[in-house]
Amino acid sequence: MGIIIIGVVLAVIGVILWVVKGKKESKSIHLELTDTSTVGEVLENYNSLSPTVGDGNFTHFCELKGKAHADSPIQSSLSEIECVYYSSKVIRKYEEREWKTDSEGKRQQHWQKKSDVVSENKQWANNFGIKDETGFVEVDPAKAELHSEKVHSSFEKGEPSLGSALSAIVGKFSLGSGTVDGNDYRLIGYEKVEHAIKQGENLYVLGDANDRDGSLRVSKPNTNKPFIISTKSEDELVSNLGSSVKRLKISAYIFWGLGAIAVIVGILKTLQII
Repeated sequence: MGIIIIGVVLAVIGVILWVVKGKKESKSIHLELTDTSTVGEVLENYNSLSPTVGDGNFTHFCELKGKAHADSPIQSSLSEIECVYYSSKVIRKYEEREWKTDSEGKRQQHWQKKSDVVSENKQWANNFGIKDETGFVEVDPAKAELHSEKVHSSFEKGEPSLGSALSAIVGKFSLGSGTVDGNDYRLIGYEKVEHAIKQGENLYVLGDANDRDGSLRVSKPNTNKPFIISTKSEDELVSNLGSSVKRLKISAYIFWGLGAIAVIVGILKTLQII
């Protein structure tokens, strides 16, 4: 009976993978079938239709390609570049001593590598948007599928030196070698990682141009259509989705196959045929 249950679980996992595959296929279709609009076309469409549909009722699902822009760009915390968005993390890497009892009852120790985030900061520039040769439209990034560029990656062994920027960031989170809650640990160091969208960087936006909040901006659609803000090109996104769909499809078939085999074996064992 247990083998049959395992087979059912494997089949369910296959179904889940197939559902995820379907969602990615749908996203890819939206990317490929939605025509690219200029910002000027979106503005013209809004100005011509908004008096007819009324304030707050304009909506137009669109694809835009241009440059990331903010009148007042911000500076990223680690790489200190001018950008419209950044996300920075400081990750503490350490080893913790763990004890295990072997088959002979002897306790043996080993060091398990672990990590945790001690500092994380995300920020968008005010009134961020996308700009092309025909104009500018604001983008509300809330709940967007975001693809940004890694702009900083570094590692500092051990504790940061006093007075350093990293020391100020980790502060009370800092660990050296010693004991916490009775468990020995030893510090490896701190990894710093930052992603950003630079001011003026090529940007791809797929979303809903609307005036639900009183002014025209591109934001997450109220439907199941995707909302994407990406430094990757449309071709890159479609290619990545295609590869992901293929992997999910193959994985689903594998889980279904294994599930079927497990169920058949379980039935045969129950009937005492094998």
